[in-house]
Amino acid sequence: MLRKLALIATLAGSAAAFGQYEINWFTIDGGGGTSAGGVYTVSGTIGQPDAGIMGGGNYTLSGGFWVGVGEDCPADLTGDGVIGLADLAQLIAAFGTSLGDPNYDPGADITGDDAVGLSDLALLLSVFGTSCP
Repeated sequence: MLRKLALIATLAGSAAAFGQYEINWFTIDGGGGTSAGGVYTVSGTIGQPDAGIMGGGNYTLSGGFWVGVGEDCPADLTGDGVIGLADLAQLIAAFGTSLGDPNYDPGADITGDDAVGLSDLALLLSVFGTSCP
């Protein structure tokens, strides 16, 4: 019986020694967005563990409820992977509008301040001609 316990303890110890994966930290990140219709606007958020892309060694993990939806390249308004003339044209079409205006385009509101203005234009121009990661 004592030999069996020693064997089990040895196997359990060696299995633990080979385990190289661990989670030794975490964060709670926010996610969500704003929905608008007519005169009503609803903003929502939810806590979610480690939203976004995390990496270590040869591994990466995309976490969160909206995996793939993010602001890794917010100036790419058309979603084609390049910040170019089409993105600039979309921003200019909505320039000067704000939430509730008929021509307001939330995609062109890069800063997320519910208005398409100079700060959005400056951000787009600062990365104009580049590709998204």
